[in-house]
Amino acid sequence: MQAKTFTPLLADDRRLASKAGGMDGDRVRSERRMGPPGSENWHAMLDGAEAILRDEGHAALTSRAVAERIGVKQRLVYYYFRTMDELVVELFRRSAERELARIDGARSSDRPLREVWHICIDTADTRLISEYMALANHNDDLKVEVVRFIEDSRRMQIEAIVAAMERSAGTSAVAPPGLAILATSVALAMTRERQLGVELGHAEAMAAIEALIAGLEPDK
Repeated sequence: MQAKTFTPLLADDRRLASKAGGMDGDRVRSERRMGPPGSENWHAMLDGAEAILRDEGHAALTSRAVAERIGVKQRLVYYYFRTMDELVVELFRRSAERELARIDGARSSDRPLREVWHICIDTADTRLISEYMALANHNDDLKVEVVRFIEDSRRMQIEAIVAAMERSAGTSAVAPPGLAILATSVALAMTRERQLGVELGHAEAMAAIEALIAGLEPDK
């Protein structure tokens, strides 16, 4: 994956960031002024960190690596994020918000179950998921965000399944929460295996899921 082209930091950002010196690793003074969250440069640093996670793994994610990836000085990373743990939390939070928005949009479509399944099976970034899970074992704030995302996305999936059942008067031996877990687990497992070149049993699993969806969400 090629490195993205990032917009250079604004002059005011460089001047203010120079006050962030004197840091010992990830430790900084909490009272100092920070760069604005949500700014173009803030997003550029998250984009750089995400690329490193995907290409090289969490062991390679350092402030120096982020700075080199987007072409700025290392201390500027700490102008926008007090610690690398904070950067990772903000990175995951941004990804989670985008994914929840996609699921919410799918729920509003004419075929919500199919759209939600498409998100699960065709667009999941299993490499990033694995990296976030590994980082969450050592970052309590990230763990909180991961748990919140899993629960929020599952609630949205359950609501889509319940709504589909009510519209079609369909039934299932498995309750909606169980169906949501089964579908997302199958999608994640198949996506990971597909990246390794494993496809044994995938067609049968896909057929089973598609049949279930067709029963709950028949074509009009």
